[in-house]
Amino acid sequence: MTYCPKNLELARRQVIIDRQMICAQQSLIDGMRTRGEPAVLANERLVKLPVDLRNHCFHQDLLQASIRLER
Repeated sequence: MTYCPKNLELARRQVIIDRQMICAQQSLIDGMRTRGEPAVLANERLVKLPVDLRNHCFHQDLLQASIRLER
């Protein structure tokens, strides 16, 4: 399959979104703890977000390598 720079740009945007989601989730958890609210479910979600980020970074790297090879 042939990939183009647009595919790579979409992958890069997803990585940025993942990083933003991790920061937002951590802020949410911090606020919940400050208010004395239980944050168990929010913490569980936070554990999964870095896995998504790692997968999206891997995908981005594969796209970048594929585009380089096609040149």
